[in-house]
Amino acid sequence: MKRLLILVLLVPILALTMISCDADMRSNIAGFMGDFGGNVYADAGLIVANTAQAEAAAATIAAIGTGDGAKTVPATGKTEDMGVEVSVPAGTTLLAPQTPAKQQELKDNLGDAFNSETQKKKLLEDLKKPVLAGSDEQKAAQGTVEVFNKTLDKIKADLDNGSADSSELGKTLEKLKLPVIANTDDLTQGDMLALQLMTDLIKNTVTTLTDIGGTLAGATNTELEKPANRDKILSIVDDALFAADMAEQLSGAASIDFTGQIDLGALLEGLDDNKGTRSRGDDIALTDAEDFIGTINDLGPSIVELMGITYDGTSFVYSPAKYKSFLLNQQIYRSSMEQALKMMSLGKLKGTDIVSLNFDTSTLVKYALSVFITEHDAFWKAKSTSGAPTPGSIIALYLNDSAGNKKLGLGTLTKDDVLTQPTGITGFDYADWPAYLKLNAKAYYQAIVGNILKINDFGGIAQLSTEIKKEFYDPDNPSATDGLSEWYDEL
Repeated sequence: MKRLLILVLLVPILALTMISCDADMRSNIAGFMGDFGGNVYADAGLIVANTAQAEAAAATIAAIGTGDGAKTVPATGKTEDMGVEVSVPAGTTLLAPQTPAKQQELKDNLGDAFNSETQKKKLLEDLKKPVLAGSDEQKAAQGTVEVFNKTLDKIKADLDNGSADSSELGKTLEKLKLPVIANTDDLTQGDMLALQLMTDLIKNTVTTLTDIGGTLAGATNTELEKPANRDKILSIVDDALFAADMAEQLSGAASIDFTGQIDLGALLEGLDDNKGTRSRGDDIALTDAEDFIGTINDLGPSIVELMGITYDGTSFVYSPAKYKSFLLNQQIYRSSMEQALKMMSLGKLKGTDIVSLNFDTSTLVKYALSVFITEHDAFWKAKSTSGAPTPGSIIALYLNDSAGNKKLGLGTLTKDDVLTQPTGITGFDYADWPAYLKLNAKAYYQAIVGNILKINDFGGIAQLSTEIKKEFYDPDNPSATDGLSEWYDEL
C-alpha cells in the first residue's frame, strides 16, 4: 500500500523499532507510526529585564509539596483528596489539589511568564532547579503519583458500572496515569509543577463530571451533550489543554518549530507517490527518501536533544534524569491532549468554541512523538529483563551503532546512507515489538489515528487528512480502504 510518511518525520526514534521488523512489516508500520531572540537591550545589559511574573510563578512552584501544599494520608489509609476515595499506606504524603483561586493565580503567572521571552527564559531556568532527594517535596511527588494512579483506577471502575458511554470515558481518563517515581529518581521544580497541574486536572475533572451526572457513572453522552453543560465541559478541556501546553514547554518541545522545518510539499507528494525508505535485510536504506532528507536532518538533532541525549564530539551520551523528565512530560502531553479531544467530542464542541485551542501541523507531530515515546516505554517495561538498558540509553546505543545512525542524530544524512540494526542490547529484544503491539485491540490504534485527524482538522492541512482517510483509516467511513487494518493484521 502507499505509505503515509507522517512518521518519517520522527525517524530518529522510529527507525529504532522499524529496523527490527521484516520488510513487509516495515513497509506498513511506516504509515502508522526557536526560541525567539531576546530583547537586544536587555541582552546587552543596558536595561534590567522585568521578570516579576516569572519570579512569582517560581516562588509558587517552589512551595509545591510543602506546608499547606501537601496532604498526609490519615491512619485509616484512605484519602479522597483527588475526588474519589482510594486506599494507600497511612502517612503517605501527596500534593494538595489547589483551590480554584490558587489554580487561576498560578495559570495567570505562568501565562504571563511564557508570553514574554525574557520571563520565559528566567522561569525555565528556575524550573531546572533540582528537588533534593529525600526532601518533603520528593516524598510528596512519589505519593502523588501513587494516589493519582489509584484514583484513575477507581474512576475507571466507577465509570465501568455506568453506561457504555461512561465506560468509554473511563478508558480515556485511565490513560492519564503517570510513571512511578522511585526514591533514587532526580526531580526538578518543573517536574513538581507538572505533577501539581495533573493533580488539579483530575480533581477538577471528577468534580465537574459528578456535577454533570450526579455521579461519575451518570456522566453519559446524553448529559455531556446538553447545552446547559457546555461551559462545564469547556472548563475540563481548558484545564487539559493548559496541562498539555505546560508539558510542551517543560519538555522543550515548544522551542522546536516543527511546522517551519517540515517540507510540506515533499510530505504531501510522498503521501501520494509512495516514496520512502527501502529495507535491506536488517538495515534501512534511504535511497528513496531524498525528498525529505532535509526535514529529517532539521528535526533529528532537535528531537534527540529533547530526550536528554547529547553529542560530545565522539559519541552520543545519555542523561537518565533528563530522559525521565522528558518521559514524564511526554506522558502528560499525550494524555492531556487525548482527554481534551475526547471531552470535545463528547460535548460536541467545535474548535471555534475553545479560546485556548491553538493546533497546527506542529501539534500533530508533537502528538505523534508523544504516542511513540509512551508506547515505547510501555513496551520496554513489559519486555525488558534484569540488566536491560533503559529506553533512553537504548536510543543512544542505536545512534552510536554505525556511521549512518550517527549522521541521523547529527542531522547530516544523505540518500546514500543506511540505518543499521542496533547492537549490544542485552535483556531486551525488538523482535517482540509486533506481538506487543497486537496486544492492543485495533480500535486502540484507530483512536490514535482519529486523534491525529482531529488535530489536523482543527489547524493543519486539509490535504493531509484527505490522504490519511483515503489510504489509512477514515473514522467516518470504516469500510473504505483501510491500511490500518492491513498493518494490524500483519503484526
